[in-house]
Amino acid sequence: MLGLLDKINKPIALSFFCLFALSYCAQAQTPTKKDIRYSQNFERSILDLWLAESKKPTPLVVNFHGGGFRIGDKGFFNRNPILKKYLPEGVSFASVNYPFVQQVDGNYAKILEHCTESIHFLKKNAKKFNIDTNRISLMGNSAGALVTCYLGHAKKLGIKSIFPIQQPKGTPLLIPFFRKDGPVVMVYNRSGKRDQIHHPDFAIMVRERCKELGIDCYAYGVQGTGLDPLPKDKNLHDLAMDFFRKSWKEDKKKK
Repeated sequence: MLGLLDKINKPIALSFFCLFALSYCAQAQTPTKKDIRYSQNFERSILDLWLAESKKPTPLVVNFHGGGFRIGDKGFFNRNPILKKYLPEGVSFASVNYPFVQQVDGNYAKILEHCTESIHFLKKNAKKFNIDTNRISLMGNSAGALVTCYLGHAKKLGIKSIFPIQQPKGTPLLIPFFRKDGPVVMVYNRSGKRDQIHHPDFAIMVRERCKELGIDCYAYGVQGTGLDPLPKDKNLHDLAMDFFRKSWKEDKKKK
């Protein structure tokens, strides 16, 4: 099944990059730790960490950037509103770089599998970074949405929830990996049906697959996408944090 991912169509990388970059224009938040190497395999196998001040281990949200697997960088996350608002409230964050497709001879599956190493690294060093390994969630934009879905459902990494944004055209090849015991999902699409790269049908596809498996899935989008509108009293990032926190609390109840 993993071999199917090698057939992901090449997206228009510039459109991924522009959508990602234009979304985040808030004041930059300097990482607590920058350019941490999580693997020796590639030059881009590095991540940034923003560690919340806390005497107890903190929950962690890990972000994977967009860019069509051809461009993009972890550094854009330092302007994300979710980071600015919730780091002071005790949530730690990581932003991960990964090899581009031109660095793995066109093997998209190798990129997805390599990203697994970033989660293993963070969990292995959880004590050092004061991270609660039972409260880890993932988010990612466009290409990063594919990474997020893959790490959450194709791999059993103990991820509690995933938040893919701008679910892209490679989604059909990931749908078979979704599993009943996988993490809950919140998917968001801000493009209309004219966007063939991030067509809302890909987000709907995730929603319907989750429904088949009995996985909780919240699917939001702009008007005309066939997805639920955002609640009027919530912006996207507050809604996402409510979603993450709910998954962390439910995990504690199970214990």
